[in-house]
Amino acid sequence: MAIVLLALLSGERVLAQEEESAIPWRTSYFPYLSGGSNDGPVLNFRVRYWQAAEYDDRVTANAALNAEAGITPRGGRHGYVEFQAPQLLEGWRFQAKAGAKREVRFGYFGLGNDTEHNKDAVTDAQPFLYRMRRTRYRGQLEVTRHLNGPFMIAVLGDVEGARFTSLPGPSLFATDFGPGELRQDDVSGRFALIYDTRDNEFNTHQGLLLEAGTQVGSGGDAYTRLYTVLRGYLTVREGTVLAARIAASGTGGTPSLDARYTIPAWEREIPVLGGQYSHRSLDTGRLAGRHTLFGNLEVRHDLLAFGDLGAITLLGFVDAGRVFETENFKLTTNDLKVGGGGGVALRILRSSIFTFNLAGGPDGFNYSVGSGWMF
Repeated sequence: MAIVLLALLSGERVLAQEEESAIPWRTSYFPYLSGGSNDGPVLNFRVRYWQAAEYDDRVTANAALNAEAGITPRGGRHGYVEFQAPQLLEGWRFQAKAGAKREVRFGYFGLGNDTEHNKDAVTDAQPFLYRMRRTRYRGQLEVTRHLNGPFMIAVLGDVEGARFTSLPGPSLFATDFGPGELRQDDVSGRFALIYDTRDNEFNTHQGLLLEAGTQVGSGGDAYTRLYTVLRGYLTVREGTVLAARIAASGTGGTPSLDARYTIPAWEREIPVLGGQYSHRSLDTGRLAGRHTLFGNLEVRHDLLAFGDLGAITLLGFVDAGRVFETENFKLTTNDLKVGGGGGVALRILRSSIFTFNLAGGPDGFNYSVGSGWMF
């Protein structure tokens, strides 16, 4: 009897593998609009070659090869090629990406938590007082291994060249770093431990995603980083999700300017501090420092739900955070920059999500557009 049962189970596994391999690879291509880094709307065009996952899987695709290019009215542009394979090989996840991006109005307000944003100082004579041009050339490879239950480990290798350029007229960037161009190269490695109990990854309603990691980089005069990103999701009623995130990052050594603007989170870095992916009441690049601490609380309520076709979702949120440049990192509520607001999210089918946010905070009102949920 046991031999017969084992044979049946083995046959089911072979059949499941054959069914999965029978899923066809498809090609799709489409234009779409997204938000830029203070550059205005971005017109993007993407080509995607992908294999769909099973309907009940946590992800929408077993693997996908994406190529994308985009441009803004002010001259910002980007292009990249990316391969993602969250479940092409059992127990493993792979992600590789190479690309370039130019942001022509990236924010620079100085370093540290006490920098000011005086909007009256931005005049026709000095329109780029708080702006600079940032160009990044980057290649990265991340490999994730499932351990047991919800636990995984992830290793990331990253090679990057960054160019910061002052814009015409007076600017804080030119004051701090001189006119012209600042070049910074960085080769880094990151190791992370992941705990993931989310019900799905494309439109999470329940679960935890907890991450802690360490990074070593050559940028600046070399640096080390410890960081954590803690995310939780709870369905409080049908169609209403409460989502929360706390993130902290601290660096030792002398990190590059570019390293101050990111947390190397699992599968998607977090730009800090300001903008649609970290603090919606602040401009992108508003705060930069050697260490950062921030949190986000968000309520997502489906105003109109159309099942797998999509939804129109109302958002309410509070964002709070700060950076540390000369001080040591510490868990504190002192001097947090707090803002909040609301918005609308448009979900198309099971994976395409766009958010439109209006927030008020210490610098006044700020409007932003995001691609995907904030977290």
